[in-house]
Amino acid sequence: MINSIKLNRNKTSSLNPIASRQKQVNHVLWRVLFLNLVVAAAKIITGLLTASISILADGFHSAMDASSNVIGLIGSTIASRPPDHNHPYGHQKYETFATLGIGLLLLLTSWNVLQSVIERFLQGGAPQVTILSFGVMIITILFNWLVVTYEKHEGKRLNSSLLLADAAHTNSDIFVSLSVLVSLIAVKLGWLWIDAAVALIIVIVIGHTGLQIVRRASEVLADSAVIDTTQVESIVLAIDGVVSCHKIRSRGSAQAMHLDLHIQVDGQMPLERAHLLGHIAQDRLMEALDVADVLVHVEPVWFATNTQ
Repeated sequence: MINSIKLNRNKTSSLNPIASRQKQVNHVLWRVLFLNLVVAAAKIITGLLTASISILADGFHSAMDASSNVIGLIGSTIASRPPDHNHPYGHQKYETFATLGIGLLLLLTSWNVLQSVIERFLQGGAPQVTILSFGVMIITILFNWLVVTYEKHEGKRLNSSLLLADAAHTNSDIFVSLSVLVSLIAVKLGWLWIDAAVALIIVIVIGHTGLQIVRRASEVLADSAVIDTTQVESIVLAIDGVVSCHKIRSRGSAQAMHLDLHIQVDGQMPLERAHLLGHIAQDRLMEALDVADVLVHVEPVWFATNTQ
């Protein structure tokens, strides 16, 4: 008689690659943090020297990029820790928490910019336009573009939602800086209303990006399904001896997916053979789907039939 058998296999050999990946993510964040601090300092100093509120505000917005890097470094460092007694599934979700924090920072930034837009509409005013203003804005926009390009490339290479989210945050800084640059040109031409109008568009762009990041991070934290069940079924049912497959559940992030499922086999099958089929299912799923952990529950067909 075959009782239910639970098989669990995870990538214990991948703990070192995971730690190595997180170390690379941290290196990227440290480099980006330094560049963001340089950009923020340049804008804030220029804003103070030229008495330009828009450039000064943009400088503080760039400083938020640096703060998101700090959040990312903390989250990434914790996420690199191996599984322990209190965290048997590992610490990868801390990276998702950091990603969520970046999204919330973006929403906060959009609100701050919106307040500035409302204030400009109600009270009026215009920034002081100088050659220094134009020069600093153009150079910092170029700096930010290089940062975004570099961080996006590394985020895709390392499959890091944190780096991609941080790149999106820095990318929003480019739009804000462009709006300031356009505003400076508009002020020079006497079109003062364009300053607030462009800033309002930027509010929408930043807010949309923040909402997208928060939504994706929330799905991971809420254990939303990450693997198509039909794909799992097609892999498992192709194994000779597996009668059916059900109760398929998946969760986690792209770099740390977890999968569990039930497979049914002939109730008269020897225990050793049923156990082997479970391992075959694990191996094929881990190879085809690149999951971090697979839990297979093996059931005899007659057991499933009697419980219906």
